[in-house]
Amino acid sequence: MTGSPNVDKLLRMFFLRYNLSQKPVTVDRCNRIEIHLRHFLDLCGEDYLAAEQRQMLELERQFQPYGSAFARLMHAGELLAALPEFLAPEWLMNHGVDRKVQISHSDRLVRWLRGERLVDFRAHRLDLLHFRSAHDQALRVQP
Repeated sequence: MTGSPNVDKLLRMFFLRYNLSQKPVTVDRCNRIEIHLRHFLDLCGEDYLAAEQRQMLELERQFQPYGSAFARLMHAGELLAALPEFLAPEWLMNHGVDRKVQISHSDRLVRWLRGERLVDFRAHRLDLLHFRSAHDQALRVQP
């Protein structure tokens, strides 16, 4: 959505808000989830973009090679489009508790985006359906 915060700001706001009232061990775990999500978006986020957006990312990387071009340029809709893959078996974290938190935080993130009206869910209905399917599958795979 035009005028909405970029992915970097969205993730900072979401994790900061959640971590405010948590114990240090929980904050630590959430920080690991955020780092893992940002790493995923750096490596795979562009796979869920239109060709024009990918070109924008390439240009941004040429001028600003440090940090995440995806997080700087993309918004809630692009984040939502990539999130189902973040719950694919190859991206689920190894430690059981981390994996459970990854799944639950991904769901919380989508609900937060929706609750804050940061995504036009009519326009991103298929992305939401893909996320729900990936979320349900990740829960079934849980040991």
